[in-house]
Amino acid sequence: MPNNREKIKTIFTQILEPFALGILALLFIIPIITVMNLTPLTKQLKKLDVLGVTAQDGVKVTLVEGKHEIFTSENLLKIDERHYTYSTILNKRSSDNYSKPIIEVENRNDVEMKLTFSGQTLSNTKSNIFLLVNEKSYRLQDNKANTYTQTIILKPFEKTTIFLAIENLSGVQFSEEYDMDIKIY
Repeated sequence: MPNNREKIKTIFTQILEPFALGILALLFIIPIITVMNLTPLTKQLKKLDVLGVTAQDGVKVTLVEGKHEIFTSENLLKIDERHYTYSTILNKRSSDNYSKPIIEVENRNDVEMKLTFSGQTLSNTKSNIFLLVNEKSYRLQDNKANTYTQTIILKPFEKTTIFLAIENLSGVQFSEEYDMDIKIY
């Protein structure tokens, strides 16, 4: 018959020894993992976002939000790095001029960038639609529903706000959707 000492030895080898080996392994693994996590990164951090700040070059296009009686349901969709679409609902309105800041563009390059704008409504309400940029007017659609493509040049590191404006010589009694393409060159 096995004595008490042999029973304890058997229990120790079958149950406690694997736990002891696991604890011993952790004593070596945890410091190694800690040292690996404390090792400084040596790779380039150019494309990394830190607290919402980006280090990307290019043109940044952002939607200027806010409430307006005529311009509602604004949406800016990024198709790719150089192509955006903007849409809004033009509500019914009386004969007058209306404008609203719609987008803010920022050239983050050290060279000039060109932005082209083209847009239209589906129905002809005899409205003149144009952009206002730095106190200059750029016609996108005339009162005969003819559309125009306009090019705006952004100087290096320039930041500007672009307004959408509409002019009606007679009242419009229904809402319409306005869609505009924005391309960056």
